[in-house]
Order: sequence, then structure tokens, then C-alpha cells
Amino acid sequence: MELVRRNIHMNRQKGKAVSQMTLDDDYNIPDNMPDAGMIIQEKGSIEIGEARVEAGRVKVKGALNFSVLYMEEGPESGLHSVQGQIPFEEMMNVEDAKDGDSLQLKWMLEDVSSSLINSRKLSIKTIVTLELSVEEIFDAEVPVETEDSDTVQVKTCHVSTAGLAVRKKDTCRIKDEIILPANKPNIHKLLWQDISMQGTELRIGEGEILVKGELVVFVLYEGEEESGKAYWMEQVIPFSSHVDVSGCQEGMLGNLGIALAHSDLELKPDYDGELRVLNLDAVLELDIQLYEEEHLSMICDLYSPVRELRLVTAPAVYESILVSNASKCRVADRMKTGSPEVQILQICHSRGDVKVDECSVTPEGLLVEGVISIQVLYVTSDDNHPFLCLKGVVPFEHLIEAAGIGKDSVYYLQTSLEQLGVTMVNSGELEVKAVVQVNALVLNRVRMERISEVEEHPLDMDVVKGLPGFLIYTVQPADTLWDIAKAYHTTVDWICQLNELSGEQVRQGQKILVVKQMENL
Repeated sequence: MELVRRNIHMNRQKGKAVSQMTLDDDYNIPDNMPDAGMIIQEKGSIEIGEARVEAGRVKVKGALNFSVLYMEEGPESGLHSVQGQIPFEEMMNVEDAKDGDSLQLKWMLEDVSSSLINSRKLSIKTIVTLELSVEEIFDAEVPVETEDSDTVQVKTCHVSTAGLAVRKKDTCRIKDEIILPANKPNIHKLLWQDISMQGTELRIGEGEILVKGELVVFVLYEGEEESGKAYWMEQVIPFSSHVDVSGCQEGMLGNLGIALAHSDLELKPDYDGELRVLNLDAVLELDIQLYEEEHLSMICDLYSPVRELRLVTAPAVYESILVSNASKCRVADRMKTGSPEVQILQICHSRGDVKVDECSVTPEGLLVEGVISIQVLYVTSDDNHPFLCLKGVVPFEHLIEAAGIGKDSVYYLQTSLEQLGVTMVNSGELEVKAVVQVNALVLNRVRMERISEVEEHPLDMDVVKGLPGFLIYTVQPADTLWDIAKAYHTTVDWICQLNELSGEQVRQGQKILVVKQMENL
């Protein structure tokens, strides 16, 4: 007998691996740059060049891109910055990985630090954590109908499935023009730039993903009016765009990730020929994983009073959406300079990066623990050290309510910084207030036996003849009308008709008339 099956696209994690490595290298300051006297600030990001499967292992090639802001040695005390790269190669063991699998790779920097070896050489160190997930897309079958519906009795059960509708990566480009405020001098040379993203929102539309957020642009530069004097500017650039996604529909739920893959500022003259315009060019990388929830009636049992049907079953795992949640975590803390001699005169710029340390399943839901790594660039009261950078971490803990979550549940988590504010409490202490955006998608795995085939055979007439033509049956504790009808080669509808039952509910001890009706089918 042929079954009508519904195919559900699903995403299955075949394996995962976590690797942590230390990158440590020396960097020589270029000959055309002045000697370094003191390091002010550093930053870094990971660029993944290649990730491919090789005999049960995944080879990852990439590089640490770093920038260092320093003050030159000598009486001039000018500010300068250098950029460099530390390449790396890492093998990550995932035994079931093979060509064609989807590789999802996330990275996290524990800390980027730099120190002076001498005035011409820097030591760059960081700890990189790589998290790899190897996934494959497959079709799970759900039997929903039979081709022979005249003599076959069918019992169905309700199944909610989360089918993978869209899986892709895409980019979104943001371009804008920033003009220096009128009270700022013209730019002679860019010394330092920092571009970060905050307050992002990804919304699912018809055939597209709507992208909104803000880019925080900070520039430290040398002005034309007074050689060597540093000025700064910070602007928040809102952006709104969309990415075309075939198959995307409103009402779908998803795991949507966004990251600032590339950003650059280009100095341009204005209409008067003065260097007061910055062209912003940023590339956002989107990781799109959309699910469509379907409610199906799956065949869980069937029989025929006129022939024997033998059911062949196989174990199956289906995923259903438990929680799709967007929530916020508000945190506040204080940071101290640690030195009474260093007094903060003014805050120039602050940035934060959200890092999740641990996610654990609790009876109430998903507990997320992590920190916000904070860097604050500020002006000091010391003329010998006019700029300094204060680093610190602000811990956070957030509970995502997900009643029913278990150890077999699959969850996807996206965290980002929605808002960061740093204010002075006094000349030696800062107050930090931040809002962390937490988006979670939790899928429950349902394991059950699925009917894969139905074998048809003639009835054993000796067995059928051994059954009574009719009887008064007393309902037992675990009985259902389906079980009784199947055992005595009749149908639920015929039992209900004979006993004038309005529904299929029966109670223990109830007496019902059962008549074998094979000839009427």
C-alpha cells in the first residue's frame, strides 16, 4: 500500500567543536612612523579566510587584524596608529563532517593586548576561541494520507513541525557621508577610527529581511590649525535597508545573525576644498535561518477489516518551535582608573562587546551568563599622557523563559549591544549603563515511531472465523473504540452507529454492542 508523505526540510547538527588558541607575535613599526613611547589603545577582529572539511576534520584559515594607537617618544608626544595582521591555521576535529556539509563558525576574542618591546617593536597577544558547528540539511517524511481510503481505517495524531524554509548568508552595504561639525577644525590626518554597531533589528517581511540599526563612528584626528594637537568626533549614523530573500514570508520564525564584517572611512574635501568630509562604507554580514511551522495530521496507525496490513515503522525525530523570544537585559556597574594620580577630564569614546560565557538549561528556561567588555578612551589631566584607555568587564546574567525546554532541545542565541552609556562619577570613577539585546529560538525535539511502509496480506480466515459475529463487550481501563474496532474487524463509525454514541469517548465498565461487519465494507 502506498502512503502519501509530506517532506519536511530539517537542519541537523552532526557535530561541533570548540578550539582555543593563543596568538602571540611581534610587530615592527614601519620606518616612516615615529618611535613609540606609550601604547594608548588597541583593538582587533578575526577574519576567516577559509573553512573546509578534510577527512573528518575541518581546516580553518584566518587572521587577526589589529590596530594600535600609541604616543610617540620624545617631547612632541604626538599620537599615531599602526595596523597589522597575524595569520593562523587551526584543525578542528569533527568525525562525521564531510564535503557538502554546512559549516557554521563563530569566533570570540578574549582580549587583545599590546606592549612595548622597544620603541620600534610591539608585542601583540590575544586568545581566540573558535566555535564550529557542522550541519546537514535533510528531508524528514511524515505520512499524512493513504491512496486506498475506501477500506482502510486511519488513525492520525497531531504533529507540529518546524521546517527549514531558508538557509543562506548574505551581505548588506551601508554608505553615508559624515560632515565635521562647524566648531571642529579641518582634518589634517586621521589618527584613529572606531566603528561599532548597536541597536540592530532584523524583521522578516515578504521576500525580504528588513535591517535597521545604528553605526557609532568615532574619529580621532590631527587638526590643521595646530600641528600635533588631537581632536575627536563621534556621530551615530542610523541605517535602514533590506535584503532580498527568496522564500521568505511574514510569520516565519528565524535565527537571524548580523555582524559588522568590514568598515572604512575615506577622507574627502568639501565643496570649498577643505578636508571636512568622511565617506563611510560598511558591510554587514547576515546569517539567515528561517523556519516555517506546520501543523500536520500524521498517520500513527491503520488497519483494514478485509485484509491484513503489517506496519513497518522506523524511529523519527521532528523539531517543533518552543520559543521565539526577543528580550533585553539591563546592567549597570562602575569602573575606576585604579590610580589616584590619573584624573579623568573628559570622556572621548566608549565601546562595548558582548561575550557569552555559558548557556545552561534550567527548569525555568535558558540561563545566559556573560560579560560586556568595555573600553573607554578619555582625556587626562596629565600633559605628558593626554589620552588613556580604561578597560573593564561588566558581568550580566539573563533568563530566557522557556517552559518545557529540556536537554534534547536545540537553541540558537544571538546577543548584541543595544545601548551603552558611560558617564563620569568623579575624576577617578565612571558609571557604565548598558542594554544587551538577547534573541533566542528554542526548538523541541520530538522522538516517535513513524510508519515507513505498509505490507498487504490476505486475511487469515481461520482467525476471522474464530471471532464472534457479535458480542456485548465490557470496556477495559485502557480501551479505546479504535482498539476494539481493530480487534473485532469492524469500524469505529459502525460501533458508534449501533450503540447511538455521540462521540468516541468510552468509560471503564461500559457495555457496548460489537458486530463483525466485514461483508458490509
